[in-house]
Amino acid sequence: MNAKTARFTLSLSLAAALLLAPFAAEAKPPKKPKPGKPGKPGQQQPAPEQPAQPQSEPARAEQTPPAGIDGVDERLWHYQTGPARDALGRFMDQADANAYVAMAYGRVLDQEKKYGDAEGRLRKATELAPNDPAPFVYLGESYYQQRREGDANNAFRKAAEVAQARGGSSAAYYLGVAQSRLKQYDAAVATLEGAQAPQPALLPYQIGVARFGQGNWSAAAEQLNRAIDMDSGLAYAYYYRALVQDKLGRKDLLVNDMGRFLALAPNAPEAANAKAILNSVKR
Repeated sequence: MNAKTARFTLSLSLAAALLLAPFAAEAKPPKKPKPGKPGKPGQQQPAPEQPAQPQSEPARAEQTPPAGIDGVDERLWHYQTGPARDALGRFMDQADANAYVAMAYGRVLDQEKKYGDAEGRLRKATELAPNDPAPFVYLGESYYQQRREGDANNAFRKAAEVAQARGGSSAAYYLGVAQSRLKQYDAAVATLEGAQAPQPALLPYQIGVARFGQGNWSAAAEQLNRAIDMDSGLAYAYYYRALVQDKLGRKDLLVNDMGRFLALAPNAPEAANAKAILNSVKR
């Protein structure tokens, strides 16, 4: 992304057995059943065997986040990738079985720009918790960082579908994020205004991002100001506010916000773009 653009932003054996099985032979007339031997007088004949009744498969237990995993999430929101990986260490034995550990792991890998591994972990999270919109949103974000727009939009649409089916204010947060990424900005703002975010500052941040995408610079600045007032470590709030400052012609504030973003998230995907913007403004 250049500066100009940024400014604007079963199994094998079973399969083999099936392949090798011969085609059905020509039908033959059924054999006549042999008459049974009469029992002794007074002897009760055994009842014919009844076919076994199929057992219903037990319902999958609802996945829940393990206690303490929110500490990983908080570090990720602040783009503290190394500390997030350290905090994740004690949960790694659950990474293949718990959707929320898999999701946190995928987000860490995404911030480390290990996108292939991140995608695998986030897909695992969607399989373990198919009724939770959060892993679909983060999968979409990973695709978005890779510029895989079609895959990203499919993931965001799935997130929106799951969130609407799930209902509730927590699901509404992920619905609003998905709508924003799908450029449904008015719907996103309306949804987010009635949502409950994992962390309070994320609500005005996401509304600010939606307003930025919409081109409503003053409304975006107001929301991003609120987000930063609530959480001064929310790195990307500075990035988007810097872009808004540029649109409003406030070059000094742009420099301050881009500098703060780079201090908080020097390895973020947008860091190179932020540096390019700063260099162009300072010339």
